[in-house]
Amino acid sequence: MAKNIIVLFLLPFVICCSAFAQNDTGSLHTSVVPDSPHLRISIISGSPGTDIMETFGHICIRVTDSTVSDRGRDLIYNYGFYDERVISAFRQWMDGRVIVFIETITYDQLIGEYTDKGRGLYEQVLLLDGSKKKKIQDFLKNNMRRENRYYEYDTYYDNCTTRVRDLFEKVFGNNFVPGQILPAKSRLTFRDVSMNKYCVEQHKYLFGLVMNLFYASRADRVMSSREAMVDPVYLSDAMRLATIDGKKVCADKTTLLENKLTWPSTVNGPFLIILIISIITIAGLLVPRLQMVGKVMSFLLLTGTGVLGCYMLYFWLKDCEPAWKDNFNVFWALPTNLIIPYFSKKIKAKYAIVAMCLMGVSLVLHVFRVQEMPLFEIGSLLLALLFVYGRLYRAGATMRE
Repeated sequence: MAKNIIVLFLLPFVICCSAFAQNDTGSLHTSVVPDSPHLRISIISGSPGTDIMETFGHICIRVTDSTVSDRGRDLIYNYGFYDERVISAFRQWMDGRVIVFIETITYDQLIGEYTDKGRGLYEQVLLLDGSKKKKIQDFLKNNMRRENRYYEYDTYYDNCTTRVRDLFEKVFGNNFVPGQILPAKSRLTFRDVSMNKYCVEQHKYLFGLVMNLFYASRADRVMSSREAMVDPVYLSDAMRLATIDGKKVCADKTTLLENKLTWPSTVNGPFLIILIISIITIAGLLVPRLQMVGKVMSFLLLTGTGVLGCYMLYFWLKDCEPAWKDNFNVFWALPTNLIIPYFSKKIKAKYAIVAMCLMGVSLVLHVFRVQEMPLFEIGSLLLALLFVYGRLYRAGATMRE
C-alpha cells in the first residue's frame, strides 16, 4: 500500500506503452528479405494493466539467438526499469531526477507475468536481413554495458517507447523512415494521448488528476508525427508503415496473449470529494448559521492550495523533469495562500483582487490551450476559491468603511 501511494506521486515517469493491432493497408514492399538463420528480432507491445505503473502499457524488444544456450537464447530487452525501493523512489522524485535503466528478462518470464495479470501481448517481427539484425543486437548489448545502462527519464522525449524509436534512428540513420501517423494539420497534444486518454479509459481518476495538475504547459504542446511515437499506439502504427532502404521493417502484428482485462465503470472519486468540499465551503460562507464552518473551510482551502502551489513551484524552479516546469497552475494554486490567512484584513482585501485576476489568467490559458486544467474535477474548487477571495475582499472593504 505504501509503495502504491509513493508511486502515485511519482507523477510521471510513466508514459510507457500499449498497442492495437491494425491491418497493413500500405503499398510498401512486403516480401521478407534474406534472413540470418540464427537471429530473430521483434517488437513486443503489452496492453495496459491495473497497476498505476502499468497505465500506459509497455513496449520492449525480443531477441532470439539460436547460437546462445540457456537464459540468453530468448531475451526481452526492457527500457524504463527503476529502483522499486520506496525510499529510493521517493528520494528521486523529490530530487526531480528519475534515473531508469535497461534490463533483460527471458521471454518465458514475460509471458508468465502477463498471463498472471491477464494483459495482452502483441508482436511485430522485423523483416530485416541478418546484418541489420546484428546491428540492432549489438546496439542493445552495448546499451547493457554498465556505463550505458542508466539514463535520466524524460516523460515525453526519453522513455521506454521513444528509446525503441530512437534505436532505429541511431542504428540506420536517414535510411530509416517511420510511417506518417498524424495528419498534417493535427492539433494532438501530449496531454491528449496520455492522461486524458488512458486514465479516463481505465477510470484511474485520482492518478489522472495528479498528473494533470503536475504535468505542466509542455504537455499541451502540439506533437509532430515523430513526437507522437511517445505513445505506443502511434509507435506501433509508425513501425507498421516504416521502411529501411525502401523496404518494409515489420511483418503484420500477431497476438501472443489475448487481453483479458476489462475496466469496470467506477465513480469519479476525486470529482465527488472536491465537489462536496466546495459545497460545504460555499454554504459556510453564504449561510449565517454556518459562519464558523465557512471560516474553517476557507482556512483549509487556502492552506491546501498553498501547499499544492509550493510543490508546483518547487518542481518548476528546480532543475528536474522538463514536463514539470512552467506549471501555470500556480496562478490559481497560489503558494502565498499558505500564509495569507495570517495577514491583516486590509492586505487580504488587496490580495483577493490579485488572486481573482490570476485565476482569470489561468482560465484564459486553459481556453487557448497554453496549459489545460482538469476543469471537470477542480471546477467546483475554483468556484469555492472565488467565494473565499470574495469574503476576504468584503471583510477588508467593510473595515475601511
